[in-house]
Amino acid sequence: MNVNSITSIFSVILFFILYSSLAIGENNTVSLDVALDSDTSLLLLPVPNNTIPLNSTLKIQYKDISINSKFHVVTLWPNTQPNAYIRTLLIDSVDLKGFVGKLSFTWSELPNVNVQDAGILSQNISPLLVSLGSQKKRLVYPSAQWLRQSLLLHADSQDHDTDWYVLPQQKYAHFITNKKALKKKGYPPTKAGQWLYDRPQALYQLYIMTEDKAWLNEANMAADFYKQHIDDQGQFTLIKRFDPKYLMPRGLALQYLLSADDSALKALTKIFQSSLGWDEEYSLSRGFWTERNQAAALNVAVTYWELTGSQAALSRVKEIIDATISMTFRPENDWPLRGCPQHGFKSHEGWGDDTAACSPWMMALLGDALWRYYRLTGDEKSAALIDAFGDFILNYGIYFGDKRVHKIVIPKYIVSMDNPTQEELNQWSDPQHACDVAALLGKSTYIKEQKKQDSFMVKELFSSLVHQCKGSYRKLNAEKKVTKYWSVMPPRRFAWMYSSTSDLPWLVVHLLK
Repeated sequence: MNVNSITSIFSVILFFILYSSLAIGENNTVSLDVALDSDTSLLLLPVPNNTIPLNSTLKIQYKDISINSKFHVVTLWPNTQPNAYIRTLLIDSVDLKGFVGKLSFTWSELPNVNVQDAGILSQNISPLLVSLGSQKKRLVYPSAQWLRQSLLLHADSQDHDTDWYVLPQQKYAHFITNKKALKKKGYPPTKAGQWLYDRPQALYQLYIMTEDKAWLNEANMAADFYKQHIDDQGQFTLIKRFDPKYLMPRGLALQYLLSADDSALKALTKIFQSSLGWDEEYSLSRGFWTERNQAAALNVAVTYWELTGSQAALSRVKEIIDATISMTFRPENDWPLRGCPQHGFKSHEGWGDDTAACSPWMMALLGDALWRYYRLTGDEKSAALIDAFGDFILNYGIYFGDKRVHKIVIPKYIVSMDNPTQEELNQWSDPQHACDVAALLGKSTYIKEQKKQDSFMVKELFSSLVHQCKGSYRKLNAEKKVTKYWSVMPPRRFAWMYSSTSDLPWLVVHLLK
């Protein structure tokens, strides 16, 4: 990959010529059910990691008849060199126009052979996507689990109970995709705050979990709206100043992976450049700093590296993680170790004193970006931070309801370690973060168990907050009058509940057996 080219991604054409001197690996075949229009000849296939090596022969067949095709690698899985694996593959064949039926897609690795000798050409895919323009591409995949494994890093080959998570999400999604209902509540599309926490990402994840194409269409419309409001400097134009938390990359990434829409990658490139304006280093003299902005910058860098392999993005990822490590394990002002990225309360809230503070729910956002990098690379620094974050929530980040909500544990909005009178304990709004903080605790528990550490207390707290997170599902089951949607206020709450928590059903199954 030419790392000096921002959009340099692998492209390949294989001509199905088998050389007698090559030792051909075992064939692998999946079936693809296809129904194409008369003007559609492009199939886009997402691929799970460690499945199709780049040095493979590829073949499309109908019954026993080979179909003349070209194959273009749109994205590779990151950090897999020298054993590169395909992540999204574009299949191009004019012979498929109007085809309806079941195709067989076969691949076979060519061991000990480099990519060029296998008949693969490496070049920039972007010009090809531009030349294809608005040509229709049909998303294809052999099974729901295949799709989830290709896009959600926590997915595996087993089906899990997701109803408790997905069914309430659909209720809320019907509201936040209803322009009239939103406007009635005071949220026209141009009201910026509702777009925080990446609404397109949450909608794409809903599609991936349900395979309901209505949600794919809604996600695409939301992503297109977001792209239209990103200027050449990567600034979100519905606000008037640079604000890292409005840089939301995951929806763009999922649009690119699900459609090979080059405009999504171009928008992601812009917001990556813009995200460099956030200074990841913290000191008492610098002023404003929050975990939410640190999370946004890290999320952009991880996502851009994940799609492009950019070494600049990878360096940025490491810089942000190192800065967070320093804040957590070598805190400023001789503050004692507490297991969170400590910063002054005033630098976070804009008022109060300069004693140490951390925000549990904003740490959940930061923890999710760390988790994604950890799942892609096994990075020990990311794992250490997520491990520590769980202990912090357990030891400092919770309180118990005694007013509106009785006898439940509640995550704090912000923790003021040395001056708790500054803490804002709101038993009406704080429980809204049960799901995202639960996800952070689940990730921490997972890492503790991978390290064979004692995880009992963190897991118990995880279980308690999962029970609260499932409250919407209990409400749904108790609903006597069926409604099309549930209002969620503020609308950005939809995104913060779901954009960093798609792994919750998986974590519940794996940790709470």
